[in-house]
Amino acid sequence: MESWMRVVSGVILATALVSCGGGDKKTLPDAGDLAGADTRTDAVGDIGNPDAAVDVAGDSAGDLAGGDAANDLLADASADGTEPDAVIPLPPLPTQPPLPTPADPLEGSGVESCSLFQEERCEGGNLQKCDVYDTADKQFVDAPDPLLKRAYLFDRWRDLYNSPDGQAVDRDFTVPVPPGTPEAEWSAASSFSGYWGSGDGGIWTGWSTVASILRYAQTGTQADYLRMEQQVRDLVTMFDVTGVPGYLCRYHFLLLPEGAPNDPQHILRWENSTELSHHDRAVADPENTPNLPKIYTEGIKDQDGKVWKGKPMWHGRPSIDQNTGPMTALPMAYSLLKDEELKERIVHHMTCYLKRLKRVELINLQSNPELIEGLMAYFSVGELSFDPGDIDLTKLDRIVGYVHVQINTKNEATFDKTCPDHVAMEPWRVIDAASDTFFGDMLTLVMDMDTDAENPNQIDHYYWPSIRGGDAMHLMHLATMAYYFTGDEQYREFLYDELIGNIDTVEVVHTAGAFNLPKYCKKYFGDQITFGPWWDFLQLLGDCDLRTQMQKAFHSEMWDKLVKVAGNVDFNLMYAGELPQDIAVDREQALAYGLGQLAWMGGNGGLPAGSPEDPALLDEPRRSYTTTPEMILAATPDGLEAECPTQHEVDICTAKVEVMGIDLGNLTGWSTFACTGSEYECEVSPGQCVMKQASGPLPVHLRNHTDYLWQRNPFELGSGAGFPGQRQFAGSDYSVPYWNARRYGFVQEGAGQVLAWRNTGKCE
Repeated sequence: MESWMRVVSGVILATALVSCGGGDKKTLPDAGDLAGADTRTDAVGDIGNPDAAVDVAGDSAGDLAGGDAANDLLADASADGTEPDAVIPLPPLPTQPPLPTPADPLEGSGVESCSLFQEERCEGGNLQKCDVYDTADKQFVDAPDPLLKRAYLFDRWRDLYNSPDGQAVDRDFTVPVPPGTPEAEWSAASSFSGYWGSGDGGIWTGWSTVASILRYAQTGTQADYLRMEQQVRDLVTMFDVTGVPGYLCRYHFLLLPEGAPNDPQHILRWENSTELSHHDRAVADPENTPNLPKIYTEGIKDQDGKVWKGKPMWHGRPSIDQNTGPMTALPMAYSLLKDEELKERIVHHMTCYLKRLKRVELINLQSNPELIEGLMAYFSVGELSFDPGDIDLTKLDRIVGYVHVQINTKNEATFDKTCPDHVAMEPWRVIDAASDTFFGDMLTLVMDMDTDAENPNQIDHYYWPSIRGGDAMHLMHLATMAYYFTGDEQYREFLYDELIGNIDTVEVVHTAGAFNLPKYCKKYFGDQITFGPWWDFLQLLGDCDLRTQMQKAFHSEMWDKLVKVAGNVDFNLMYAGELPQDIAVDREQALAYGLGQLAWMGGNGGLPAGSPEDPALLDEPRRSYTTTPEMILAATPDGLEAECPTQHEVDICTAKVEVMGIDLGNLTGWSTFACTGSEYECEVSPGQCVMKQASGPLPVHLRNHTDYLWQRNPFELGSGAGFPGQRQFAGSDYSVPYWNARRYGFVQEGAGQVLAWRNTGKCE
């Protein structure tokens, strides 16, 4: 009883913290990972309240739809002699393209654009190089702005070395790659091991695509348009390979016989040497799936000319994390695209994803006061803090969830692979707290949320918009996106009548920032997967009350409660650029920090090389290197130091929760290790330690290597690597904030400078 009740709490409330990666190997779940939604990641910052300094209008949900506002309208109509049962029209839902379509500055100039910085070609006897061209001065630039040059370099490396078949993943090497290694050496096929950080391909391919969209929006060149279109196409292919509309894969790959060759252009796996699970499934129809690499159907040749045929595969268990990649990128790209067929595929998959979600209801919760008290005690593990006027979650009698059901070998014969016609309004499951079968029903639901199991009703991930602010935002974003794509009234009705009117999602969003944990047990990727789609949501909405409420909550919940202290350049620029000044009252602070740190974002080999501020090393790719607290602290500014958690922080991170007399244990993700005597350890219990962390966010060039810097702990002092430079990352964590800063006009240097073919000599 104790073990499964612990899982019940961890899964249903989804406020524990779990890894966001899917990985390449099957791993055993912990109590917080059983939902398959990377639930701990989107839980960070899901329950909270608005900041008193910003007027968030306590009756915001009623202002927008349903509730008391609807009753008032009926009363007014009746007083005027109108029939009391007259239909009240829904509020308008104005939407807009997130980005304007740019003009091509090279059109008619005779100068031809290119997209791969420093690429060379022989054209008509002329040796040409892809270089920076100033469209105002009408000449090539010999010394481009350093930040622009770095952006083009990072985009180059992503396109060439971290984009197998258009999927943004990590590249592993077979040999050390010390800082300063020439590109010709580390890019050699003999140095290539494989793409082993592929489990998060969905989210990072999405963010890489965001970077390409923002770049095209600033340059307007035909080459950058084609680059963006191809990346969008590659992202959509990650839906197509599953054969299920709206069902995203984490990555796709070719499974080859043992002994088949490797190829840096593709994600490959080999029989008998790769551990597969039920999440690895055959591509449904590779011959008719658009945009698949030819080797998936034609095979791959080895050095002797032998052709090896394989099986095209895709890796499943798509989480909320993975879906936030296309959820952010595809609405941004939609209005910029010229390919109508590609746009139709975007609409098909994104609307089918929303309609594929099945509805779950937990009802009659007030009949079990002990349960409610226990649930709120669980929330308080993270020092839950409501402000006056916030929605009282303890008064809920019903909790609504939307779940993404998994296809696997136990249900593939009956799994509905069509696109549903409507958003689910009738519950797939009802769990009644007043029923004698309550505990059994809950146990069944929890078992179905164990994504490493394989049952007919297995669940990949879920949203609980009744109680989690991030989830409330996601569903409102999805409904608005679908309406923007189609104009179909069912999505406006779902948004205003159901989400806002019946579930109070606007009120719940205004509680998105109160649940937070100390840095010693917090995982930061929950903020990332919430603020990215939220930023897209704000761009998608036209002028309306809903947009104003989402802007206010973006300030009071995401910025003020969660991200302000984390030194997050990516978010800071979104906050400063997307919110009006009267709401973003900390705009200047956010912008100054974001722009100041952006200049130091780049390759991270400088610290282990003893030259953390060397511009040449900042202009290298991001890789995994071993760093230590001593190295980092020696290079940090005055005022930053290593510190241990306070006893209060330890108490929060180690707190245990009891629900209905059952000890649920600790659910924060806190972990310790046996003390070794290092001066950078903190003993938190007899013989057990945690590492000290920085007293403030580290400068970005001193932070640990990672796939996407803005989703990681900015206070962590050092990290290990198997060998120097073992893994190389796609670098979109620089490209996105740089091109976004250009988009908002925060960076003016390099404006009007694009990539074009430059004659550099003769060739044959």
